Amino acid sequence: MAFYRCPYILRTGEVCNRGCYHPDGCYVYRSSPIRIPCKEYGCSELNRSKYGYCDLYARKHRKKKQYQQKKLEKMAQNGSEKAF
Repeated sequence: MAFYRCPYILRTGEVCNRGCYHPDGCYVYRSSPIRIPCKEYGCSELNRSKYGYCDLYARKHRKKKQYQQKKLEKMAQNGSEKAF
């Protein structure tokens, strides 16, 4: 069994460098979600959002989804009223 050093980069910019027996890193960071840069042009903030945008730009996508859900609920409610 080989001995490895954890390659995970901390928020401070330093490498974790803990000793471990797994090539992917130590038990703390091995299963942590991957942070990707924001999709918005000119923004390089790292995030874990399901939209791929940082908090500043993800808001419009969350609002759009919320609007669509309300619209579908209203359509379903109007459809059930017409059935009676």
